Amino acid sequence: MRRILIVLAGAGALAGCGRKGTQDVAADSLSRDIQLPRPDSTVVLNDVPAPPTRTDTVYLKAPSPAPAPNRRPPPAAAPAPAPAPVTVAPAPAPAPDPGASRLVAGTTLEATAVTLITSKTNKPGETFTARIGEAVLASNGRVVIPAGSIVTLSIVALKPAPNKSATDGTLTLRAESVSINGVSQPLDADVTFVEHTLKGRGVGTSEAAKVGVGAAAGAILGKVVGGGTGAAVGGVVGAGAGAAVAVESANRDVVVPVGAKIRLVLRSAFGA
Repeated sequence: MRRILIVLAGAGALAGCGRKGTQDVAADSLSRDIQLPRPDSTVVLNDVPAPPTRTDTVYLKAPSPAPAPNRRPPPAAAPAPAPAPVTVAPAPAPAPDPGASRLVAGTTLEATAVTLITSKTNKPGETFTARIGEAVLASNGRVVIPAGSIVTLSIVALKPAPNKSATDGTLTLRAESVSINGVSQPLDADVTFVEHTLKGRGVGTSEAAKVGVGAAAGAILGKVVGGGTGAAVGGVVGAGAGAAVAVESANRDVVVPVGAKIRLVLRSAFGA
């Protein structure tokens, strides 16, 4: 116990000595600062400002992502089956119009006479021919009657003009058939036009008989009027009058020359 007290007393003495020494040093330093001379403000100081602080920017590389754990990918889903192709049936082609490859009723055919006919020599019931000039086409462009096909016609009626004052004679024809590439086919058509002329016959036997009748009538008339002398005069006058009558009543024949135009119009459809 005694030893402990001695130690504490020594420690306190040391602490007191330390505190006193510190106070003496601080007082000495203060007295020195007060005694320093004042700085001369007229003297240029060679103070150099410190260089600006340099700032360097450093870019750090982004850290690589951590590798994914080695996991087995899930199995891919089975692809959906492709849809079955839809087959669209093509629209059926329109049925061909059978009438489009035929000549319809009312179609006009143009032909020219191959042989001559005349009311002076030809008679009803006889036939003659004409040739198609241009090919006759159906509505679809098909050639139904080629150019050069031969049409056969029959004479139904044929009479000359009865006298000089008559405007025309009589001519009626009927279509019978048409020969296409050597094959004859019946043709139902009306003959609507025939190019023809009228040709005078002159004074023939029948006209001479008219002259005799005229002379006899003149003679009778003269005899009644003036006796013998009148009969002679009347006979001369009657003969002249008879000749004039003969010329006026002379027949003029209907003539259809070779190459004359003939027009036909179908009354019913023609062609396969």
